[in-house]
Amino acid sequence: MVNTPAGRLVSAFGDVDKMKAMYAPNIQWSLSASLPFPRPMQSFDAVVAFNTSVWNDTYFADCKVDILDEIGNEQLSAVRFIYSARYRSNGSPYVNEYTLFARCGADGIREVFEALDTAAVLDQMSGGKVGDTFTKFLAQ
Repeated sequence: MVNTPAGRLVSAFGDVDKMKAMYAPNIQWSLSASLPFPRPMQSFDAVVAFNTSVWNDTYFADCKVDILDEIGNEQLSAVRFIYSARYRSNGSPYVNEYTLFARCGADGIREVFEALDTAAVLDQMSGGKVGDTFTKFLAQ
């Protein structure tokens, strides 16, 4: 059962309208520092544009989220989850483990920090299996 803002947010992944209804006007969203996005993305419009890009350009919106852990309250919450989707570019599957923290106020979610296994992203984007990058590195 999803009980926190972080859980409700990740459960809405793929549905940008549902996601943006949860946001405060001054929302900020940060991703892992190794990814090519401003840190944090600042403003409602910037965050909604990022969300729209994720599910219009990168993945199909019919993604799946399996929450593994959820903790917190209406002010500060966190989830660890498995995100499963398909790449729009080639239809191949994408599966990765994420952690997301959400800070909220009376006006909605104000701050999101999303962390993911970026090596797994690169492995899968290049058509390999998760762990290929480290296997190659360790074999040298």
